[in-house]
Amino acid sequence: MNKVNPSMCLKVKKDLFIYPEANKGVYLRNNVTSVRMEGSTIEKWLEKLIPMLDGSLTLGEITNGLPEPYKDQVYKITDVLFENGFVRDVSKDLPHELPDHILKKYASQIEYISHLKDSGAHRFQTYRATKVAVLSSGPLLYSLVGSLIETGHPAFSVFLAKNNDETKLQKMIADAKAADPDTMISIKQANETLQPFECIIYGSNGDDRDQLLSTQDFCKKTDKIFLPVTIEKNAAFAGPIVSAQSIACWESAYRRLHHKESYSPSPTAVSMLANVAVFELFKTITGLQETTKDSLIYRLNIETLEGSWHTVIPHPHVTKSLHAVPIPDPLLHMLDVSEPQKDFQSLFYQITSRETGIFHTWEEEDLLQLPLSQCKVTVSNPHTEIVCSGLTHDEARTEVGLSGVETYIKGLYQDVSPSLSIGAGQTVVEGMCRALQNCLHETFVKSKEYAALTKLDISTLHDERCRFLIQSLSTFCPETKLFSGVKVLGFPIVWVQTNDHWYGSAGLNNKIALERALKTALIDTQNNENLFHPYGVKVNSISCKTETQTVSLADQSPHETFASALQTLEKNNVRAEFFLLKAETIIEEHTAGIFGVTLCEEEQS
Repeated sequence: MNKVNPSMCLKVKKDLFIYPEANKGVYLRNNVTSVRMEGSTIEKWLEKLIPMLDGSLTLGEITNGLPEPYKDQVYKITDVLFENGFVRDVSKDLPHELPDHILKKYASQIEYISHLKDSGAHRFQTYRATKVAVLSSGPLLYSLVGSLIETGHPAFSVFLAKNNDETKLQKMIADAKAADPDTMISIKQANETLQPFECIIYGSNGDDRDQLLSTQDFCKKTDKIFLPVTIEKNAAFAGPIVSAQSIACWESAYRRLHHKESYSPSPTAVSMLANVAVFELFKTITGLQETTKDSLIYRLNIETLEGSWHTVIPHPHVTKSLHAVPIPDPLLHMLDVSEPQKDFQSLFYQITSRETGIFHTWEEEDLLQLPLSQCKVTVSNPHTEIVCSGLTHDEARTEVGLSGVETYIKGLYQDVSPSLSIGAGQTVVEGMCRALQNCLHETFVKSKEYAALTKLDISTLHDERCRFLIQSLSTFCPETKLFSGVKVLGFPIVWVQTNDHWYGSAGLNNKIALERALKTALIDTQNNENLFHPYGVKVNSISCKTETQTVSLADQSPHETFASALQTLEKNNVRAEFFLLKAETIIEEHTAGIFGVTLCEEEQS
């Protein structure tokens, strides 16, 4: 069934390229797709037909008087062209009132709009009629004004700050009026109202944050488009475009950005950023880009002049979304929650970006991958590098990703509740166990009760995972010895002695403590650099006794481990208070929840 009809006025888009294939057919391609049309005469048909598809004739007029087979062939060819986006129907374009000299002067802008949407001239007329205000100062102001003039906007207002050179502005306006008689650019004082305007461009040099935020709030409340452009020594970015429906804002973007070494912006950098910003406004007003899509910013490297687009999600400190919901009965909470499988890999990819991500990096980099697989994450705030290991690459990547998430969430809650320990996982019990394990680790590190009480006899150890870790460590340090340490809150401590150092870890049970101590030693031994130790501590020496005991590792399910840990705390007159934490929506959606725990001493009866 044909998609074209006789009333259509088809016009070839300018990105169409035709590649003949001798006596076989032709290839048609544009910036989106490519199509092969077969037939020994198709090239001749296109040579005759393409010049006629200029939008001035309907298909009915083009085929008038042709024999029926020829008409059918024209409709078949134009149907392929239309269906694949090589031509558009200008008969559906909305009317406009632009004079011929404007159509000629801004033909490239109109053609660009028409290429992506319909009614290019009508949309361009809407752009020219939109009431735009520019608030800025210095070189950024002049660049924004120049960019607006170049795009064809004839009538906008400039709000003049005290330190602006009005003479230079007047000259720019005079030159614009000479080129376009419709130019009516007005200069206003900074204290005049913004109420009549539909779009506000705010150029910031970094010293006016309060005014920027108040202008943004005003625009959201009054349903105006707000476009911030920021250029300072350690940040240069345009966007996000903010409307009443936007989920992100300038402050979220600024907080998400990873601020780099400072450079003074060059005039070229200022002009480039202004051009990008105004072009985004042009696309928004003409309907080429939806303001409700994911909030984007364009970041420009001031030194290299390289730029890239990045998605910005709302920051919890801006949305005031940090909230801790108490969990009265942790054991009951685990039973009440249904737990579908979570996709951690997808989460970690989504939150990793060197420019705006929760993680700067999440990758193996140049870490050695034998005997244990290793992965490193760089958390944005607090800026921390964490290395975790595993028996497989997936295990190492998942472990370091969860550790990174927990470190980031702990940083968010640092001012609210600095004693809160964080855990996340694929299941509720995993998340709560990790929170309790992290709490135990932090308590052990602070306790400084570093002493080896008895040497552990591993000859009867049957746990395959732990034996592999011991064998791996022994390849580096043949004289490796294991010891039990002073319990913390009733939980076991294991120390690993190598040639030069001691590595200690706390665990919710003996197996966890042993595995974490061995991993701490392996990470330190496997890497040359001095890394952050997520599993335990490293010390040069501790007091040591010579008594020996056998290692007893009981296999426990996560539920059994958690229930046993709560009983151990109770025996030591300590109560664990659990919370379900609200922070980042994307993390909450891809995990079984973010959990926090604090420990409280109970009075002995």
